[in-house]
Amino acid sequence: MGSFGWLIPAAQYFIDLRALSALIFMTWPRPRELADTEALAVLVDREAEKRHAEFAKSRAEAEAGRRLQASHHYSDPAADPAVAGAVLGIAARLLSAPDENETHELMAPIIDGAKELNFSMSYQFRRLSGTSYPLRAILLTSRQDRGAFQRMGQRIANQGFSRVA
Repeated sequence: MGSFGWLIPAAQYFIDLRALSALIFMTWPRPRELADTEALAVLVDREAEKRHAEFAKSRAEAEAGRRLQASHHYSDPAADPAVAGAVLGIAARLLSAPDENETHELMAPIIDGAKELNFSMSYQFRRLSGTSYPLRAILLTSRQDRGAFQRMGQRIANQGFSRVA
């Protein structure tokens, strides 16, 4: 399986899909333009609105000391297969980008939006256990650090990953 032009185990590919899906829901409507059709985007609009409201309620309860803030509002798969397919389609398209540099530019609004909305929860999704090293490198590399950004491919290769042929 491929992740941003790098070969990864199939299990990591599916964990990458899960992590990206959570970030997509968390930052919606920023990734809206990546939906396959307007009809699918509208379905995700409704689902994301519901998830944002549930998260806001959870956050208010956490601040009142009644319970912990729950990230599952963004990480749980959508019950509606069309919504789940739309979000997974966006995630799969991001993973299929030919290289990490192009991907990072496509994902910058998602990465930056997640950090702005809730840095600690975004870090949880950006560093989700089991995700591929290429995904973690992309999600954790700052666009402001051009040196690190330019060395990203070399860092991935140094971890023993090979390019998709």
